[in-house]
Amino acid sequence: MAGRRFLPKLGFVPCSIIAGIVFLVIVALAQAIAETHPDAVSDRHHGDEFLSRRAHETGYRRSGSRHRTHHGGLFGLNLDGEEEEDLKPRRARGGDEEVEEVEVVEEIVEVEEDDDEGSDGGEETDARASRGSVTATRAARDDRFDEFPASLAPLGGDSPGGDSPGPSCDAGDFIEHAEFWGDVVVDGTQNLKTSASTCCEACAKIRSCRIWVWNPDTKQCWLKADERERPEPVAEGASVAWTSGVLPPRKGPTVKYALAKDVADPTPPPKCLHTVLTSSGNAYMNWQTRIMYQTYLKHAAEPGSVMKAFTRILHRGKDDELMMEVPTMRFDPNQGKCDTWCDYPVADRSLAVAQWSQTTDSMRCSHVMMVETDYIYVKSPSPHILMPPGKAIGFEYSYIYPQDLNMKRVYEEYMREHADELGRSEWKREKFALPRTGNAPSCLNVEDLRRVAPLWAEFVARTEKPEEVRKALGWLRDMYAYDAAALAVGVEHVVAPTPRTPLMAQPPADENIGDAFLLHYTWGPEIYDGKDEKLWVFDKRSYGGGQYQRGPYQLSKIPDPPRWDPAAGLQLQDFFQPRTLSESKLELIRLMIDEFNEAVGKLPRIPKGHKTLEEAQAMAA
Repeated sequence: MAGRRFLPKLGFVPCSIIAGIVFLVIVALAQAIAETHPDAVSDRHHGDEFLSRRAHETGYRRSGSRHRTHHGGLFGLNLDGEEEEDLKPRRARGGDEEVEEVEVVEEIVEVEEDDDEGSDGGEETDARASRGSVTATRAARDDRFDEFPASLAPLGGDSPGGDSPGPSCDAGDFIEHAEFWGDVVVDGTQNLKTSASTCCEACAKIRSCRIWVWNPDTKQCWLKADERERPEPVAEGASVAWTSGVLPPRKGPTVKYALAKDVADPTPPPKCLHTVLTSSGNAYMNWQTRIMYQTYLKHAAEPGSVMKAFTRILHRGKDDELMMEVPTMRFDPNQGKCDTWCDYPVADRSLAVAQWSQTTDSMRCSHVMMVETDYIYVKSPSPHILMPPGKAIGFEYSYIYPQDLNMKRVYEEYMREHADELGRSEWKREKFALPRTGNAPSCLNVEDLRRVAPLWAEFVARTEKPEEVRKALGWLRDMYAYDAAALAVGVEHVVAPTPRTPLMAQPPADENIGDAFLLHYTWGPEIYDGKDEKLWVFDKRSYGGGQYQRGPYQLSKIPDPPRWDPAAGLQLQDFFQPRTLSESKLELIRLMIDEFNEAVGKLPRIPKGHKTLEEAQAMAA
C-alpha cells in the first residue's frame, strides 16, 4: 500500500490529453510518410520546372486575366455517352480480406545500345487516311498482333472521331459593347480574327467553347468555357470595346464505338494482356506517351510475350497529334475546359476507362494492365500476373491510408444506398480497409474492370463534393476512389512493395528492379560527386524545355549517367537520405535511360500520320 502513494492518480481529463497526444503523433507520422512522395515534395519546391502531379498533368499554365476557375460536378455521362444521373456497376462477387504475395522471378532483359539520334523515318501515313488503311499497313508490317484493329474505329465511318457540327453563328445574337469572363479555351493574343463572325465560328468548332469575345481594334478573339446555364456579362456600355456572344451548350457524345453488349454469341477473350494507358492529350503527356509506346512495342515482340494489345484512352474533346501513331480511342471529358487547362484532369480518367470497358476493344484480351504515360517497359511481364477473376495485382503506395476517414464516410454513404445492388449485404460486418494502391499500375481481369470502373467514376464524383473532402484527399482522390470501388465490388488487390512487387520499380528510390517489368521516372534523380558537384540530372518536368512547350515536343536523348566508381563518392540530391548512390541504384537508373534513349532513337520528329510539323502542331493545339 505504501508504494501506491508515489503513483499519480490519473483522472479522465489527463487520460484524454494523453490519448489526444498519441493520436496527433500518429497523424503526424502518416503525414510525414505521405510527404516523402516526390509529387508531394514537388508542391513545396520553389521553381517553375518542378511541379506536382496535380499541376503537371494539366500540361497547361493558367492563361490571361480573364481566366476564372470553377469547380462543379460534371459527372453526368453514362457508359454509352448519353446523359444520366449516375453510373451503376453490375452485381459483384464477394471477396475475402486475406492478402497474399506473388513471387515472380525473371531475368532482366539486356538492352542493346541504339546510337541513332532519331530518324525522320519509318513509313509516313497520310493524316487523311482512314484508320482501316492504317490497320492494313501496320498488320502487314507486324504479325505479332494488330496494332490498329477495327475495334478502335468510331461508328459512322473509319476516320478518327472529330467534333460534332457546332451551332450556327447568327449576327443577330451578337452583343456589342459587352464582355464576358470564363475559363480560357483559346488565348486571344494568339488568335486574331478579322470579324466577330469569324470569331464566333472559331468558337462553334470547339465543343468546350461557349463564349467568344472579339475586339474590333486589336482583332483579338478570346474563346472561353462557362458551365453556368445563363452566363452574364461582367461589363457593358459604350466604353466597352468588346463584341461578345454566348453559344448554347453542346450535349451528347462526339464519338461512339461498337459495344460489347451488342456482340451476338461472344467468345471468351484469349488469355493475354491488354495494356491501357490514359491521357488528357496535352503536349507534356504526349511526349511521354510516344516513348512509353515504343518501349511497349519492343518488349511485346519478345518470344512468348503475353502483351497482345495496346490502347490509349484519350479523355479529350477532340483528336490530337498521336491518333495515327499510338492506338487510341477518344472519349469526351466531363470537364470540357480540361482540353486547355483545369486543376484536376485526372477526374475524367475513370469515366473514360469505364466507357472503354464496355466497347468491343476491351474484348481483345482476358486481362488489362493499366499504366501511365511516364512508365517504361523494360521486359515482358510473366504470365503469373494474370490472376483469376476476383483478384488483381496492384502496386503498393505507402501514402494511401487504408482507414482514411474521409474516404470511409464516402464509401459507407454509397454502400448504405447500393449494397444490395452489389450483392454485398454483409459489408457492414467487414473491416474497412482500402488496398494501398491505385489504378496504375495494376493488372486485373477485364470482367472485374467492367465492374470496378463505373463505381470508380462514381466515387471520383462523390469526392469532388463537399469541398472539405476534395481538399482533404487532394490529388490522391482518384486513387482513393479506385481503391474504394475495388473494395465495394470485392476485387481483392494483391500489393507488395519493391522489390517483391511484380509490377514496377522507381529509380532512384528503389535499390534494384526486383521482379518488376516497368520503370517509373517520376523522381527526377540528380547525381553528385563526393565534393557535391552536380554530375548528371534527369527530371521529366524540365525535359524538352519544360512542361508548357508547344507540342509535339522535340525529343532528344538523355546524356548517359556517370559510370560507377567506388572512389567517386557518388550521391543523390538532399531529398534522399542517406544520399549515398549505390552501384545497384546507378545501374537501375542506367537501365531506365538506355530504354528511354532507345525509344527516342526510333521516333521521328513529326508524329506518324502528319506530313508537316505545322500540321501536327495544329492537331496538338
